[in-house]
Amino acid sequence: MSRFLAWLSLAIALLAGGALFVLARALDDQPLVAHVDEPSAASVARAKAILRQHDPRRLPRDATREVRLAGADLEALLNLAARRGLHGKAAVQLHQGGADLRYTATLPAALAATGLGRFMNVSARLGVSDNRLAVEQVRIGRVPLPAALFEAAVAAGIRHTDLAPEVALLQKTIARIAITPADLRLTYVWQPELLDSARGFAVSPAERERLAAAQRLLTATLDRVGHSRRQIPLADALGPLLQDAASPARSAAGRSAAWRDVLLVAALHLSGKNVALLLPEAARWPRPRPLTLTLRGRTDLAQHFVISAAVAAWAGESLAAAVGLEKEIDDANGGSGFSFVDLAADRAGTRLGELAAGQPERLAAALAAGLDDGALLPSIDGLPENMQADEFRRRFGGIDAPAYRQMSDEIDRRVAALALFR
Repeated sequence: MSRFLAWLSLAIALLAGGALFVLARALDDQPLVAHVDEPSAASVARAKAILRQHDPRRLPRDATREVRLAGADLEALLNLAARRGLHGKAAVQLHQGGADLRYTATLPAALAATGLGRFMNVSARLGVSDNRLAVEQVRIGRVPLPAALFEAAVAAGIRHTDLAPEVALLQKTIARIAITPADLRLTYVWQPELLDSARGFAVSPAERERLAAAQRLLTATLDRVGHSRRQIPLADALGPLLQDAASPARSAAGRSAAWRDVLLVAALHLSGKNVALLLPEAARWPRPRPLTLTLRGRTDLAQHFVISAAVAAWAGESLAAAVGLEKEIDDANGGSGFSFVDLAADRAGTRLGELAAGQPERLAAALAAGLDDGALLPSIDGLPENMQADEFRRRFGGIDAPAYRQMSDEIDRRVAALALFR
């Protein structure tokens, strides 16, 4: 018996040593993907154009469409997903018939402190087989894995999660995949169930409950602060709304989540939309009273501020900045015109959204001290606006020109000088 226990102890020690050896080779001290380009106004414009072209509300069942994604846009989508869920950086290189994918995740400090490595790097070569993506090679750190084993493990994992029905529906919808050095071309046969499936995947039951609570809170707050008034300053509504959402009993993470939720429903409300765009059942939720919110006396600035705050809180500051800049460029081409005033509201809102997501204690302290218009948005004196494309180019040359950068830096200086953001 003692001999058996000795052999068993030795086997366990060898397995543990082998696992430690594999783990050490799977982790690295240097990232495989060190830098990725932030979302740009141009990439946001391309994404909006694709969404308009493939608006599911306009597609009949079994309609066949092809969507093309350039390598840069595909990489931007992957990094948005990585920022939201996987907390890493991704890079993709398309080639004829396939793609090379690289991904780096920064490890938690506790694991990095073991000395085994600070990053998990994954590299994979993808190809197309039978009109589906196929893994041809995969490596985690310095450990190569058999492609067939990796695919089987992923498939088995999916079968044991709630994703299985969605993946099966997606596979049924995709008719053809083609990859060239320029783009990924996806031909799909539209199935309306895919939209409901996407909604269910994007918003979990717990998130639905949180958004319903946020909508109720928005309705109650606007009813209370807007009693007997038709128009109030944004700060008079936003301050109480954020304070009520941030219960003292909540953790820092709980406060950030609550603020993201109320900023989202507030942004939808200010833009004239309804949460039912995301969740059909929200059509039955309470609606706030008709109440105009203004920032420095203007309704458009209140809209810019809150929408940018929501985008930053949910998807990151760089995306919010790109969305705001793309909107101004679009306005310069036949819309209301390029406005540095709007851009200032965008950037100030973005900073608030960043605080809500990343520095909840600091925002809580500012809310306790009270907010007014001057706390949310700096002076807009001297900021040009209402410029059509020709005038904008004549005066500022474009978004890469020195004159534009000088005005952009001035806006950043004004926003950074606000006590809320210092």
